[in-house]
Amino acid sequence: MNLQTFKAPTMAMALQQVKTAMGSEAVILHTRSYTTRYWMGLRRKEMVEITAGKGVNVMSRAPKREVKPTPPAAVGAYTRMSVAKPQPVSSQKALLDNSNQILNSPAAGSAIMLNISQEMACLKTMVTDLVRQANHQKAPNVPADLFEYYQQLIESQVSDELAADMVATLQKNLRPEHLSQPAFVREKLAEQLEKMIPSSGPIRRTKTVGSHVVALIGPTGVGKTTTIAKLAANLKLREKHRVGLITLDTYRIAAVDQLKKYADIIGAPLRVVNTTDDLREAIASMSDCEYILIDTAGRSPKDTMKLNELRGFLDAAQPDEVHLVLSTTASPECIQLAIDRFNDVRVDKIIFTKLDEAAHVGVVLNVIRKVNKNLSYITTGQDVPNDIEVGRGKKLAQLILGMNLM
Repeated sequence: MNLQTFKAPTMAMALQQVKTAMGSEAVILHTRSYTTRYWMGLRRKEMVEITAGKGVNVMSRAPKREVKPTPPAAVGAYTRMSVAKPQPVSSQKALLDNSNQILNSPAAGSAIMLNISQEMACLKTMVTDLVRQANHQKAPNVPADLFEYYQQLIESQVSDELAADMVATLQKNLRPEHLSQPAFVREKLAEQLEKMIPSSGPIRRTKTVGSHVVALIGPTGVGKTTTIAKLAANLKLREKHRVGLITLDTYRIAAVDQLKKYADIIGAPLRVVNTTDDLREAIASMSDCEYILIDTAGRSPKDTMKLNELRGFLDAAQPDEVHLVLSTTASPECIQLAIDRFNDVRVDKIIFTKLDEAAHVGVVLNVIRKVNKNLSYITTGQDVPNDIEVGRGKKLAQLILGMNLM
């Protein structure tokens, strides 16, 4: 005989374990329920235990002989104890058939899936509550009525300090009766977010003589080359401007080839330069262009030598605008390092890429407030020239709060 014990939070889950381990020939011999503690003994959970056997021959069991108990010694009348008669073989076979039916029934499978879903929902709620309690301890000054909105800002990766300040400002501007109107409160918070994300608008020529020169800088892998191709295509094909392209990214042959293909498609001249003298000569040769866009090589924020080299190129080009390109998918630590190091070179405006890949976009707010620069563009995919748009505070505020875009 093969006996095993199975434990699970519900009877349905325990029965599924029996079926998986022992098959449909299993015989349920004993069941019981009990309570166990977890989470350092602070929580209780009901458990079910089933003892099952395989290879039990219920048909050959001989009925037990009835044993009459000896009546207890007593004065006067005594009470006779009754002993239950053993079940006949047919009853035992019915029990076996019934347990097999339970194990193989669709209802058992449905019950198992429902229970798993309920357990997962319960676990998610528990983790959310624990995170919320931890955050509330970090921000005891956040009013309880507005803590839900503070929590949402934190989950969108808005910095703790900014989130607390925003909620404090929100509390000052709301009357007590407004706190019971979630839609109204969320709308006011969105308006506040929008004001905190100023936009510079699209690139615009500001002089009547000479080319308007725009340089894109940033870390490696943020999508500068694709972004500059989108900008050039829009200026050339949609706005009908004369556009020239210059690339300093000679470290990556694929990047140069990529930009050459885009330049050929839109009919724009492209120059590949290696030195500051070459850069000055290239800009001079494109003096008939209304706009000149410069694609720089990606630089590691930790590489001081390369950053100094980049500073030299910008000094030679004397661009009218320098846009720092950052990816919303990068970690907050990497973004912060890039801001600190590239800001020492030169940053006029910010472009955020890969919003379509970002889980949270609160980092946009953090950066804009940190560097005190306007947002120029955001990109939302790889399609040239479509997946780029002027950065708008309203749209980003709605994304941060998980609101439907208008």
